[in-house]
Amino acid sequence: MLNRSLILGLLLTTSLLSAQSAFDPSPPLDIPLVLSGTFAELRGNHFHGGIDIKTQGRSGLKIYSVAAGYVSRIAVNPYGYGNALYLRHPEGYTTVYGHLNAFYPELEAWVEEQLRDRSKNDGNLYPSPEQFKVTRGQLVAFSGNTGGSFGPHLHFEIRDTKTEEPLNPLEFGIEVKDTRKPDIRGLKWTAKDFSDAGSFKSGDTIKSTSALGIDLFTTDKQDLANNNNGVYAIEASIDDQTFFTANYRRINFSTSRFINAHINYDLYCSGGVRYTRLYELENNPLKITDTYEISAPAFRASKGWITVAQDSVVKLEASVKDFKGNTSEFRFYIEGNEPLSPEKKSIKLDWEKDHDLTFGAIQIHLPAGALYKTSEFNLLKKGDAQYVIGEGCVPLQTHMTLEWTLDSTQIPGVGWFLWEADHTGKKSAISGERDGAVMTFKTRSTGTYSLDQDLKKPEVSLLKTTTYPRSNSTFREIRLRVADDKTGVERYSARIDDRFARIDFDYKKEMLKIIVPKDIPAGSHNLRVVVIDGVGNTSVEEYTITL
Repeated sequence: MLNRSLILGLLLTTSLLSAQSAFDPSPPLDIPLVLSGTFAELRGNHFHGGIDIKTQGRSGLKIYSVAAGYVSRIAVNPYGYGNALYLRHPEGYTTVYGHLNAFYPELEAWVEEQLRDRSKNDGNLYPSPEQFKVTRGQLVAFSGNTGGSFGPHLHFEIRDTKTEEPLNPLEFGIEVKDTRKPDIRGLKWTAKDFSDAGSFKSGDTIKSTSALGIDLFTTDKQDLANNNNGVYAIEASIDDQTFFTANYRRINFSTSRFINAHINYDLYCSGGVRYTRLYELENNPLKITDTYEISAPAFRASKGWITVAQDSVVKLEASVKDFKGNTSEFRFYIEGNEPLSPEKKSIKLDWEKDHDLTFGAIQIHLPAGALYKTSEFNLLKKGDAQYVIGEGCVPLQTHMTLEWTLDSTQIPGVGWFLWEADHTGKKSAISGERDGAVMTFKTRSTGTYSLDQDLKKPEVSLLKTTTYPRSNSTFREIRLRVADDKTGVERYSARIDDRFARIDFDYKKEMLKIIVPKDIPAGSHNLRVVVIDGVGNTSVEEYTITL
């Protein structure tokens, strides 16, 4: 069918491809490209900003600039993208290379010098456009597993330099072999008042008594790997009229967290599966989806919610595509029936309003817009010290503030922090600010909360008194094991003979890697290391090392 969404899509594709035609990037690796993650894939609290390219299970592969340009930014971080390189290109695009093991030697030496001069272990550096120019195909880095990576791979992005918005790299000719159709792995319906839901399969007829929305669980696989990756486009229609489209071609970091409105968060909490909503919640400004208002004698569609007239039957069809155009489709029917008597509703919080709630020792502040929809917000006390707030299954767009008043037995104590357990029971520590008897914590999650004390300083141990070689580097390093069983390692510093030495923190291996400046002579030297946890407990250790 040739409808308005298809025409608009064709016009958008034509204009975008025209703008991209001048930018023809080459592959960043000299091996066949196999993906472990696709663009805009559904991730925890965000859409994936690029593609993840497998590096054959190892680090140290050569990374090449995909086009001529210059180094505009270098990021060194124990979390997130880890060691990352940003190259700006004259065509108006910026390419990003993440989780790197090391930069090319000239750049690495400059990075170490700059961070050491600033007495910083990590951070962002911005060389001038003239400092580090690169040519197409030039070696710029080595692949790795730094930052929030759980296996060696290259995270690769192409961004619109003007807006900083990531674009789908596959639309620029980055070639990945793919002849496999997306998988339709689950279909569910949800009542508009969220009082009821159910499962169905292709070919079924759903008997509706009120407006409902459709939830779709879909993934895609490429030819050379069995990773369940994200899809490229979704389109749904009622009686051949399109009412919903999703196109994963461009994302905006400022709205990426609205993925918690794009997916059915209740289903994610209960089953760990991310179903895409083919309808909109009230608080959802994402640009990747469109819904179309349709009125017909037999049905009405508004923001993706479907109402079917009594004794009418409508046909719903949907297609899911990957970038190569491989398509999977499903069809089902909705039959309108006599509405049931409305059930009594629980008290809910309006997403457009500020809310201040008192719950035992806790004052809860939810700012307007923190919720994605008007939601039931359960509060439950477990025993004397555990509070359930939102049960971990109410997603938040902005921070919720918890003010916890210490009782008379707690006031003399120090090292207080908050445990937050999500709907699966996984715990994380939240450090707060104290003003007298009141501890203030901020979180963008809901869950089960309990107050605890961290009175133990981090454990620090030197692995050996001599240096280790750094992978893909001309520098050497001293390694220390560091661990903190509650609030975690928050800050750290090192000095060799009272001179600042930069530290790489590999939190996954609980290891501090101290980079030894090249101008320190051979022989015995004093190493002083300071490690501080989330509530300020401090370890200071001194060692004699041999260079």
